[in-house]
Amino acid sequence: MKNLTKEEFEIYCLFIAANADFNITRQELIAMGVGSDPQMFVKVYNGFEADNDLERINTIQECKKLYIKDELDRQNLFDKMKKVFFADGKFQAAEQSIFTMLRKLI
Repeated sequence: MKNLTKEEFEIYCLFIAANADFNITRQELIAMGVGSDPQMFVKVYNGFEADNDLERINTIQECKKLYIKDELDRQNLFDKMKKVFFADGKFQAAEQSIFTMLRKLI
């Protein structure tokens, strides 16, 4: 997905977190969507679904350059992702692996 705004980038990362166990739950969607514009949320979801894993990594790398300027930006994004990872009350091995991969990418 190309040309994301900062908010779209954050939601895109949250979709990666929610999809880590290949099952996006209602609780995760609620944790992700709070305060988001519904149209933007759907747009990002559709782009996320259309991307393959390599495209997702490329999107993260491109947007990171634009929107992650310092450790505070990085930590704020990871705090949001943690809420999604733990929204369903579980933090499974697949989710832990994705979280570690995201820590390295961002």
